Amino acid sequence: MAEGKFVAYYRVSTSRQGRSGLGLEAQQEAVRSYLNGGAWELISEVVEVESGKRADRPKLAEALQLCRIH
Repeated sequence: MAEGKFVAYYRVSTSRQGRSGLGLEAQQEAVRSYLNGGAWELISEVVEVESGKRADRPKLAEALQLCRIH
């Protein structure tokens, strides 16, 4: 059972995936399933639509900063 504070980071590769929600919905459901029933607090959900080829991920940096804060 999960406990604590969590920041969820979701990434899809294409803007089409991001608009359709297909990839995001599956990731969000996986997080909810993992945390279901635990003594947890979901601090934030950060979404990034970015190709896997790019090394710079501003939303990942944002998610990591939120982790450091909380």
